[in-house]
Amino acid sequence: MTSVLANGKHGENDSVRKEPLSTANLFKTLPETPEAVEARVVGMIPPWLSGVYLRNGPGQFEAGDDKVAHFFDGFALMHKFEISDGKVSYSSRFLRGDAYIAATEQKRLVYSGFGTVALPDPCKNIFSRFFSYFWPPPPSDNCNVNYLQVGEDFYALTESSKIVKIDPKDLKTVTTSDEATYDYTAVNLATAHPHYGKDGTVYNMGSSFGMQAYYKIIKFPSADLQRDSTVLCQIPASSSLYPSYYHSFGMTENYIVFVEQPLTINVLKILTAAYRRHSVADCMDYDGTRSVKFYVINREDGTIIPQTYIANAFFCFHHINAYEESGHLVVDLCCYDDISIIKRTYLNHIREGNLPSPKSLPKRFVLPLEKLLTDQLANHNLVSLPYTEAQACLLEDGSVHCSPEILINRYLELPRINYEEYNGKKYQFFYASSGDHKKLVKVDTLNKTSKEWTDSLCYTSEPVFVPNPGREAEDDGVVLCSMIDLKAAGRSPYLVVLDAKTFQELARAEIPVDIPLGIHGIFIPEIK
Repeated sequence: MTSVLANGKHGENDSVRKEPLSTANLFKTLPETPEAVEARVVGMIPPWLSGVYLRNGPGQFEAGDDKVAHFFDGFALMHKFEISDGKVSYSSRFLRGDAYIAATEQKRLVYSGFGTVALPDPCKNIFSRFFSYFWPPPPSDNCNVNYLQVGEDFYALTESSKIVKIDPKDLKTVTTSDEATYDYTAVNLATAHPHYGKDGTVYNMGSSFGMQAYYKIIKFPSADLQRDSTVLCQIPASSSLYPSYYHSFGMTENYIVFVEQPLTINVLKILTAAYRRHSVADCMDYDGTRSVKFYVINREDGTIIPQTYIANAFFCFHHINAYEESGHLVVDLCCYDDISIIKRTYLNHIREGNLPSPKSLPKRFVLPLEKLLTDQLANHNLVSLPYTEAQACLLEDGSVHCSPEILINRYLELPRINYEEYNGKKYQFFYASSGDHKKLVKVDTLNKTSKEWTDSLCYTSEPVFVPNPGREAEDDGVVLCSMIDLKAAGRSPYLVVLDAKTFQELARAEIPVDIPLGIHGIFIPEIK
């Protein structure tokens, strides 16, 4: 029997095992588990913790003889951890979107993905196949990244314009992507990281391509996703032929923060992708000499602050948080120096034993708002917040160059905060996975310190903070994380429950079936 210690390390039985670490358990096709199975709980789950933890991510990596090339393109497998009275049950289902149904019926990959190319239908006649090479590939509804909640409705998300409605009670697919899309706002791509206002309004961003490419801020003020969705703001792309790729954005109490980064989508390549047999990733370009641009948009009326904010080139998947203080806009991001992480998540690279290890540093940028820019001298630091080393200098051309502060000098990804109370507000803590995915890390942004919990024999996923209903502090709650064994014949996967304050393990729920890695998730305190 494995003994579990408070710091997450393991007892003697595990220490003598000599199996080599393996990626086999992370990226293999697994069957769904539609009927809930009971987990074996070791330790004590807080009695107040009750609800459903939903996760999303790839779970099937082939269709017939066709193989998925990139991790981001595996077919969506939804996971449900139901927690109540100190017990945990687990179930999972594949998302029955058009992409999954077509692949299952035709036993081949029908839709192309982020890094995977689907070939034309061999059953079509030669003319149909020929002309299909000169038509942009249709967007996929393989929504394997995250979830969106609009009122009492839930949707699975990816980065295309397609979304799929699901029932969180049994994980069944409710509608196909033809019945739930962003078509009313005319975007070609959309993020899988929406934001939620205190009044229930949902915000997201999407891109539209054409003679002028735009980044659009989309607003859902009610439960009707399609009819009531509106475009709050259209930001013209710096280049319509090379609009920026982005995975997330920031939101404060009064502003939306968008980062136009130098990882761009080559529109001409996209238009000829089928002919060239290129995936979306093949149609991306990165220019390390091109500056990043920050756009600040008023949440009330959608106006763009005319001040230009720039920074040296970087790439970012995830915003940590953003907030306003004393005439400054503070923006925290996980930043990469290049885009090698995209190449390192191709499955042929991973299956050779190369675990994807994100090399992103948490950095803080501070943008002085317009009223602070009057009568300032060029090259003078405009940041007056006493607790940060971030700088912003007014250049002779009128733009403001922002230099970041490194919040803590360690590679971190998949950041989460106490979103319910601190998104868009000054905060102290965030939780993330370490660059090698063997540790969970709690970062204190005020004191620039960190705590960690580790299980060196497992691969961590995204840590999700759940607040204590009777909370008195920002970190009063628990952190949930799905852990995957790195040994091909090792222990069961498990859901770990950490005390968010002390970062010590409270309990783990050992799942009696295999679970793939997954990407993002949400906790729902109550399902109506």
